[in-house]
Amino acid sequence: MNQLQQLLIVLGALALLPLAVKLLWKLYLFPLGCWFAATRLICPKWAAANETLCLVLLAASILFFLGAWGLRYAAKKRREKEWLEHVLATAPVLDYRKNAFHGDTE
Repeated sequence: MNQLQQLLIVLGALALLPLAVKLLWKLYLFPLGCWFAATRLICPKWAAANETLCLVLLAASILFFLGAWGLRYAAKKRREKEWLEHVLATAPVLDYRKNAFHGDTE
């Protein structure tokens, strides 16, 4: 592989980095991605020497994901409940009496 190909690969990776970070952040997987990059790609020797600390970091990233997902789920349910209460409070009351509908011939 010549230098031009290596340069194009690096530039492509740098161009896709913001997209990958946004996607990981939106999916609440950014801490897990950082853990993977730190322990597998950037410094695997340090990760092999400090396995306990790496497992603690992995557990923290999983807890962050679960906590963020739980907060997002709770906020969604709260918005749905507020919307339902608003709709029920502002909806017109339907009158179901026998002659309430126009055009009845009975």
